Amino acid sequence: MQKSLFVALALGAATMAFPAVAEELAIALHVEPGHEMFQVGERLKKNIEEKSDGKFTVALLGTEVGGERDHLEGASSGEYQIALGGSMPMTLYASQYAAADLPFVFNSSAEAKKVYEGEIGERLREAVVESGNLRLVGISVRNPRNLTSKNPVETPEDVQGVRMRVPEIAPWVDIWTEIGALPSPIAWPEVYTALQTGVIDMQENPVDYIWSGKLYEVQSHVSKTQHVYSFFHWLMNEDFYQGLSEADRTMVQDAIDEAIAWGDELVTSKQAQLFEQLQEKGMTVVEPDVAAFRAKAAPAIRKIAEGYAPEVKDYVLSKLN
Repeated sequence: MQKSLFVALALGAATMAFPAVAEELAIALHVEPGHEMFQVGERLKKNIEEKSDGKFTVALLGTEVGGERDHLEGASSGEYQIALGGSMPMTLYASQYAAADLPFVFNSSAEAKKVYEGEIGERLREAVVESGNLRLVGISVRNPRNLTSKNPVETPEDVQGVRMRVPEIAPWVDIWTEIGALPSPIAWPEVYTALQTGVIDMQENPVDYIWSGKLYEVQSHVSKTQHVYSFFHWLMNEDFYQGLSEADRTMVQDAIDEAIAWGDELVTSKQAQLFEQLQEKGMTVVEPDVAAFRAKAAPAIRKIAEGYAPEVKDYVLSKLN
């Protein structure tokens, strides 16, 4: 009996001395460390580690493990538990609902966000799980996308036949082709070099990307086309999600929600400041004829809308009309 008691006490001491190893959770972020979304990732890491009382440790992975598509595919296969996606995941995994980020359709983030709400939003999320083995666990607001170039761009005529970088998103390629540009899909980590070497002459991105990517070193003008009001997508591997206990699911989701709310305030409050900083670096801010771009893009948008779910198509066409 004394021996059994000694063994029990020894086992208890060993458990106290050697706690269970924390489970590592990898988050892949396709943005530079100076970008607001990387800061949201850092806050999410802090939230999860604190809320889990050490049960989870979080590793943040950046562009050293690839671009956006690499990260999405890694999260889909389970290589990463969470990945940050820009506009790409919706066109890859829920193309019938991927209307929120169509260029030259919406006038505000609030208008674009309706695609993620109500019954349409539920079906969108189901499609992402079925097609990508990913669960959409949150969206972060983005600043609208603008065009940078080596010459001022005021009307569609100024982009005719110009080589322009766009993300690997087929509808965007179609729309910019309709407008008259020569769009070339290039991964974000390669954009700076492509501009520097003349592979492309212009590109489009939110002002925070333009700043964090130091594009002011290789571009002289930024035109406020504000042609896309979209979101960052936080996606979790579905197998990992299903493997979490109900308590851990709630804990992780709370951590994500808090980090997103914090990040939304950070992003929206810095937009004007970033334009000022770009001007201080020598860039000229141009106010283009956005209505002319919208009119030029409309035929391609109408054609693309035919591939959407009926309710999404109706919503997009209502904005054109």
